[in-house]
Amino acid sequence: MIAVGDALAHVCEAARVLDTQRVGLDAALGRVAAEDVVSGRAVPGAANSAMDGFAVRHADLGTPPARLRIAAVEPAGTVVSTPVAAGTAVKLFTGSVIPPGADTVVRVEDTEERDGTVVVRVAPARGANVRAAGEDVAPGDVVVAAGTVLGPADVGVLASVGRATVLVHQRPRVAILSTGSELVEVDEPPGPGQVVNSNAYTLAAAVREAGADALVLPLVRDRRDEIDARLADALRADVVLTSGGVSVGELDLVKDALATRGVEQVFWKVAQKPGKPLAFGRLGGRLVFGLPGNPVSALVCFYVYVRPALRRMQGHQRIHLPWVPATLARATRKARGLTEFVRVRLADGADGPVATPVASQSSGVLTGLGSGAALLVGPAGEDELRAGVRYPTILLGAGALERDSAAF
Repeated sequence: MIAVGDALAHVCEAARVLDTQRVGLDAALGRVAAEDVVSGRAVPGAANSAMDGFAVRHADLGTPPARLRIAAVEPAGTVVSTPVAAGTAVKLFTGSVIPPGADTVVRVEDTEERDGTVVVRVAPARGANVRAAGEDVAPGDVVVAAGTVLGPADVGVLASVGRATVLVHQRPRVAILSTGSELVEVDEPPGPGQVVNSNAYTLAAAVREAGADALVLPLVRDRRDEIDARLADALRADVVLTSGGVSVGELDLVKDALATRGVEQVFWKVAQKPGKPLAFGRLGGRLVFGLPGNPVSALVCFYVYVRPALRRMQGHQRIHLPWVPATLARATRKARGLTEFVRVRLADGADGPVATPVASQSSGVLTGLGSGAALLVGPAGEDELRAGVRYPTILLGAGALERDSAAF
């Protein structure tokens, strides 16, 4: 049996960043850039107005009110050649190019138009409301660096410099294979001794949340020939997740089937709860995770091991879920000699987050990992987690530690 830290190190070492592909901007959000993008243009391309108002020479304003003749009108998207001479102004709009001779824009609300003239009631500072050419981007600037996780602003910047596509790392293709003669599909009423194949949906959602592509294969019964045939399909993917069949029972056939297919077993059994019978192997560059069949065990193993691998394969630098130190609200017994991932709910306390264990820690109670849940990490060397002590706690989503957005 291997320790949690050692198991995780093996997984991360085996995960390799995938090749690259070029995608359009509509598919770039959340992807990891695989190139430096250098701008060949300035943004904005010319000095322009940040406001609706009047382009003027600051020297003409003196002590308000100042009266100036309107020499021209310049709607956004047009350029006037009329220079702003002494005693004149050009009426313009947000985005209009600053005409020759002007150095300042007076906001329209600080003016009054009268018979072809404009009266400036408030004089702004020299250069006010003028956006300089190249204020955002200068030619030669690296607007997106390799390794950047592309957000909405990055996508917009790429568009502004005329890049319709960007080179990114590929998304891993993840095959999900559930095994078990007791399983039925979601649209089948379960009979006596049967359960719905919820793991396929749980794992597919978790795969997509991690940024990868999920392929759910038809479930298979506990028959070696069926498992062998389906594994042949699954092993065409970058990552394979099997669910069930990796423990020590008579019908736990997946581990041996993987070996027959040439999958090198890196480890089997991890000193943790839940998820002890986790298996991990590799076939060339493909990663294979034999996840336990219990739904909580499968999902906890995904969060701790599979998700970091998928993130690394996409080129992410930050591959693990965030964690916080949280104070345990009440003493909790734990498994001797195992790292235990205790399902908790977090609340704000006077000295930071407070973790309260959910009522049932059963590996079959998936509701304990629902929205807002977190995983408090109980060290292997402790038999009891003590109230009032801080333990590292993994945040499983934005709702794990909710904060009022109006509080900042």
